[in-house]
Amino acid sequence: MRYWIGALLLWLSGYSQATELVIYTWEYYLAPEVKTRFEQETGIHIKEVNYDSDEARNRLLSGGYPPEFDMVSIDSLSLKDPMWKDLFIVMPQWISQQNKAQERAFTENCGELSVPYMWGSIGIAYRRSQVSSPITRWMQLFEPEAGLLGRIVMVDDTFDLISVALKAAGYSINTHDKAALQSAYQLLRKQQPFVAAYQLSFAAIADSHIGKDVAAAMVYNGDFYALQQNSPYKDWTYVVPEEGSPLWLDCMTILKTSQHRNEAARFLAFLTQPDIAVLNGKTLGFTPALQKSYLPPAILTNPVIYPPSRQLQRSEFYNADVSGDALRNAIYFAVLK
Repeated sequence: MRYWIGALLLWLSGYSQATELVIYTWEYYLAPEVKTRFEQETGIHIKEVNYDSDEARNRLLSGGYPPEFDMVSIDSLSLKDPMWKDLFIVMPQWISQQNKAQERAFTENCGELSVPYMWGSIGIAYRRSQVSSPITRWMQLFEPEAGLLGRIVMVDDTFDLISVALKAAGYSINTHDKAALQSAYQLLRKQQPFVAAYQLSFAAIADSHIGKDVAAAMVYNGDFYALQQNSPYKDWTYVVPEEGSPLWLDCMTILKTSQHRNEAARFLAFLTQPDIAVLNGKTLGFTPALQKSYLPPAILTNPVIYPPSRQLQRSEFYNADVSGDALRNAIYFAVLK
C-alpha cells in the first residue's frame, strides 16, 4: 500500500510539473483533437498564442518576444530573411530523416530552420445572394459591382495583398517590373472605397460593427471554414480565380530560447506523421505538406482545400528574391496608411 501511495504521489508530482509548449501561430491552425491526442500520448501540454498577420508576428519576433515561446509557425517566404538564423534552431537531422512522406519541394522551401506544415491557395469568398453574377476572376474584386461598396475585406499582408492585384492585372506574383507593380498599386487604390477592412476574413465577419455587411473577401483557403462558422449567412462560396492564385507554404520552427527543445522536436515529429498530418488538415480545411500519394480523396477532391488543376497550373509560389523588394513595402504602406 505504501508503495502504491508513493507511486501515486510521484505521478501526481510529475503531472503537476508537466511540460507546456507555447506555440505562436495563427488562430484555428491546430486541430483540437491533434493537440489532445499528443497530450494524452506524451503528457506534454500545448498552449497557443495567436497572431493575425505576418507583419504582426515578425514585428514581435524581431523586437523581443515573451520568453515562454517555444515554437512559431511562419511562412516560407519570411524564412528567406537571414535574420531568423539568430532566432530559430537548425532542425535535428532525425526529424528530416523520419519525415519521408513530406513533399521534397516543400522541405527545400522551408529550409534547415523548419519543417513544412501546411500549404494552400488564396482565393475569393463571396455571398451568392449579394452579387448579380458569380465571381470567378480577381478583377471582380478590384473593379467590383456597385453593391459591394464598403463590403469587401482584404488581407493585411504586404506580399499577398499586392500579389492578388498583380494577378488581377495579368502579371506574375514574382515580377520586379515597376510598371507591373504600379498597375497593382493603382488597382489597390481604386479598390479602397469598396474595402471595409484589411484583416483576416473570419475576424472581420465576427466584428460586430462590420461583420453583417461583408459580402466578399480575399481569403486564405482554410480560413473559409472559420468564416462560414462566424457568419450568420449560409450562402458563402469559395473560388480560386481563373487567373490562378499566390500559393502559400507555412513551416514550423523551434526558437533557440526554448527551454523545451526536445519536447518541441517531438511535437514536430508527431505533427508530420502522415496520419496526424491528414487528420489535422481535414479538420482545419488546409492541405498538409505531404506528397500527393499520402493525401486522401477527401482532400484532393475538395476545391477549397486543394486547388482545381486548371487554377493550380496558373498559380505560383513566391521566389526568394521577392522578400527583399522595397517597392512592395512602399506600396503596402501607401495603401494602408
